[in-house]
Amino acid sequence: MPSADGIGPPRTDTKDFVLNTKLIASLALAGVVATGSLAGTAFAANQVPDQVEDRETTVLMTAKTTLAQAIATAEQQTGGRAYDAGVNIDGGQTRIVVETNGPKGAQTVSIDAQTGQVVGSHAGGEQD
Repeated sequence: MPSADGIGPPRTDTKDFVLNTKLIASLALAGVVATGSLAGTAFAANQVPDQVEDRETTVLMTAKTTLAQAIATAEQQTGGRAYDAGVNIDGGQTRIVVETNGPKGAQTVSIDAQTGQVVGSHAGGEQD
């Protein structure tokens, strides 16, 4: 409401002040709750990659082909040197994927973890 003379700051009633204070407090509380929910979601999302990594480690430990053997096979196949290697589990098939760099540039070689056979290769590296 404007002041009685129409000049100066508007008059504030105590009732309006109390309502505005409650509104601000409610919004602040909602912000705190929302932030906590997002933090919980982020924490849960961070556990999923750890679970995938644990599974890949377990698969690699039980595979008939060692990581060293897969790297040697990929380097022999491409004539390059390995700079990255990892495990991919796709549709129940376990592959050791080795990225090499050599005379033909970056090459990616997929090796069956059970048989040690090359099951695929292509120019370029894998997408992270």
